[in-house]
Amino acid sequence: MNVVQRVSRHIRLSKLAHWGVETPPFLVLFINSICNMKCEHCFYWTALNKKDDLTQEELFALSRELGPIENLNLSGGEPFLRKDFAEICAQFISHNGVKQIYVPTNAYFTEKVVEQISRTLEEKTRQLFVAGLSLDGMPEFHDNFRVARHSFEKAMQTYDALAELQKSDPRLRIHCISTATDINMDQIRELTTFLYDRCPQMDHHNLAIIRGDRKNPSLKGPLLGQYEELYEYIRRLWAPREEGRYGSIVEPMLQWGKVKTAREDRQVIPCTAGRMAAVIHANGDVAVCEQHAPLGNLRRNTFREIWTSEEAQRLRQSIADRECHCTTEVFMWPSITYQPVQLARAMVGGRVWRRPRELPVLERQSITNRDRTGARR
Repeated sequence: MNVVQRVSRHIRLSKLAHWGVETPPFLVLFINSICNMKCEHCFYWTALNKKDDLTQEELFALSRELGPIENLNLSGGEPFLRKDFAEICAQFISHNGVKQIYVPTNAYFTEKVVEQISRTLEEKTRQLFVAGLSLDGMPEFHDNFRVARHSFEKAMQTYDALAELQKSDPRLRIHCISTATDINMDQIRELTTFLYDRCPQMDHHNLAIIRGDRKNPSLKGPLLGQYEELYEYIRRLWAPREEGRYGSIVEPMLQWGKVKTAREDRQVIPCTAGRMAAVIHANGDVAVCEQHAPLGNLRRNTFREIWTSEEAQRLRQSIADRECHCTTEVFMWPSITYQPVQLARAMVGGRVWRRPRELPVLERQSITNRDRTGARR
């Protein structure tokens, strides 16, 4: 996408952020509820492994009802356990013009991940496919935290396979996602250093704050000062790979917005959930975001009937009145990017003009010389 196209796209989406549309350009679709892990920080744990996931035909019917979609975020469960993953992607690409697909994955099933992504990449109209490998710490901690033996090692095998696939199609990008809690901050610091050394084709490590009704209720959010220090370490470490990455300029703004929201315990960035973004759960429940209760179900009403209902309008007004707040990236990202005033605020708050200082080798917590599961030998 050239500069003119990007500016045109930004203006168009900024208008949508103000007025809203019948089809939100950012769609979070829980493609299934099936998962092979029992992660302690999971906010979706009560909905996992059900037998009422939407069928392919129901998802295709949804696609046919919806208009243009810019960004499709496929979640689960473990998304790649859905056998028709590639067919569903192809439907939304061809009918809804999806340009970007983001998929978080526990990366346990290497063959399934590679097969489905390879088939999805056959659709040449799409601009970007991001596979986000979810890792919570170093091997022993990660495996215990997710109650899944060898899950870290398998994630590294999946990275290697995706890195090979990326050589033939640079539209595939490989990221890591880590959720910060009160018990794994040191683990993530060690992990990010390991990944930077171990995974040269991984170009981003996203740091999120635990949210929602987690499976382990004793888990708490990190101390914000410690979180800021960790993000600064990650930012400095990964700076060489962030240069030129799509969306990299938004990252410091996003982190500023998340920390300020958590610290002040209020909605700092006016949220565009319900206008710019929607969530559809695996069972067909439709919601404006992951934090609010569903407005209806696709098996009883059409998306448009649910989306334009009086209840939906009341909830949008509640959000506009800042009666809720969260630090969820997928909703905060468009809220910052496509509202000019908020974009300017976040640029100042995140000091986007500040170039991260190079991280000296001696300052890094390098572990490449240790005998760790998953390390390349």
